[in-house]
Amino acid sequence: MRPSIQKLLSELETFGKTNFTFNIPAATGKFMYNLVLISKAKNILEVGMSNGYSTIWLAEAVKKNKGKVITIEKSDYKVKMAKENFQRANLKNIKIIHGDALKEIPKLKEKYDFMFIDAIKRDYIKYLSLAEKNLKKGSIITADNAIKFKEKMKHYLNYLQNNKNYSSVLVPIGTGLEFSVKIK
Repeated sequence: MRPSIQKLLSELETFGKTNFTFNIPAATGKFMYNLVLISKAKNILEVGMSNGYSTIWLAEAVKKNKGKVITIEKSDYKVKMAKENFQRANLKNIKIIHGDALKEIPKLKEKYDFMFIDAIKRDYIKYLSLAEKNLKKGSIITADNAIKFKEKMKHYLNYLQNNKNYSSVLVPIGTGLEFSVKIK
């Protein structure tokens, strides 16, 4: 990873802790970075961008695969912050969709081989249901906070863990990451 990106991520970690932006933990970012690299993902869908911290991890990795990140965020404030951070990172492989993911996901036409969900916890199941038609066989789906907000995510977790179309496991990293692969 480029030293300038490492420096920016470090700044955003500090900012997140002091300004309650609730970024993913650095270990979760690194784990997803590695998943993108080994899966050779080229088309990533992110639901919930915040200040762009997780997006930078994903975009830096998918850049090596000559791919891109489509990220959806509702908050005006967060979109403005993230745009500035993406400029600082000199990442041109990110497309921001500014809007409600529940309304924006159905409009998507592309196929994705990696999806990261970190938005309104009770809606994780809705985000996935809306995006399933856009996920290829072999797609990786990661969802943050699967330990910390297990109760709010119970429908999502039950769906993935009991669905023959997915192989899913809880990875005890950060606040818990549900790691799933679409097998059918």
